[in-house]
Amino acid sequence: MDSNLLNHDIVTEILLHCPFTSLLRFRSVCKSWRDHIDSKPFRKSHIQHHAGDSDSDDDTLLVQFSLREDGVPELSMFNGKLHNNSLPASQEILDYHLKLGLDPTDAVQRAVITGPSNGLICIYYRATDAPIAICNPSLGLITILPPNPISMLFEPNHRHRLCNNHGIWFDEVAQDYVVVQLFSCYKIGYYLHASVYSKATNSWRGLTVGGSDIIAHDLCVVSPINSQCKNGSFSHWIAFDKDDNDVIVSFDFRNEGLRILEMADVEIVKRYGYMKIFAEGDDSFLVFSAGDQEDPKWLNIFWLRVEENRLQWDRMKRIGPFDGLVITKALALCEMGCVVLKAKTGCLVLYDYCNNKCVKCFEMKTKKLKIFEHRGSFVLP
Repeated sequence: MDSNLLNHDIVTEILLHCPFTSLLRFRSVCKSWRDHIDSKPFRKSHIQHHAGDSDSDDDTLLVQFSLREDGVPELSMFNGKLHNNSLPASQEILDYHLKLGLDPTDAVQRAVITGPSNGLICIYYRATDAPIAICNPSLGLITILPPNPISMLFEPNHRHRLCNNHGIWFDEVAQDYVVVQLFSCYKIGYYLHASVYSKATNSWRGLTVGGSDIIAHDLCVVSPINSQCKNGSFSHWIAFDKDDNDVIVSFDFRNEGLRILEMADVEIVKRYGYMKIFAEGDDSFLVFSAGDQEDPKWLNIFWLRVEENRLQWDRMKRIGPFDGLVITKALALCEMGCVVLKAKTGCLVLYDYCNNKCVKCFEMKTKKLKIFEHRGSFVLP
């Protein structure tokens, strides 16, 4: 047997077991390692080898999304110390900002982040004519999806009355990412449209139920619910029906089906003022609520579980105080039993809500930010 081939096979096997962040450093070892790590076969094998691996947090970082003064998207990743990774300027996004006259502060407030799913996030705006961006923060790559032709079917004077939301999922079997886009109409009748984009086909297709392009009646989807799972097959959103009842809408990517979860006794949490919902899994949710909306030194956590298309309150836990900091909101839920909290001073607190202790504080330069937990991946947007 060729010794060089054997060495190559051994090196490949070792590199396949290495976390993504280590491979980025190993690219500098020598030209042959760089070319091997950058090759399509190796990257595909690495994605498949680490798919669904949630036991290691070696690749896990907290990511801040913001916009520079020139409108260029910027992603800052930090895990102990801050690392900046500016994305290439997308002309479609810059043109959209210019058309609306958005300054960076207003633009980042309007931007919505959904995901991540196997290293990919979806960045979008509420307007139906706005660009939809898919990004891999670790690789510093961003791509713009083609426009969804279904959005042009709505009357121009009705488009500003549409709620536009997205979800993203990476299909590990097909090695393809899928984006769902939900259009919900209000003031002109409550109904929900859904379309699915696949990178493999680079096209959108509308979903139908019983031959109708309306997949749900009496619903308006408001905003996405961030998930603790980094590649779950469900996306979740907060919604309300025509009677103003709060519900959670879940889309099952594997079966392309919709699930509507009623929130029983939601007034229990609303009594506490501020409320933030996260998905702990496909069938369980966590609600963070401030005990005192004006000066919250404690937070209440409510656990919810799915029972026959209804969300039942499981238990409650109070966490805090937070080393003298006044907490204003919860921003992101992490896999290792931690939550990212924002303090009144503008700093971020990584808090272990399982063991009731502050893990780390981060000083942020901007107050207008989006935070999410991210695991590195070679998946291309």
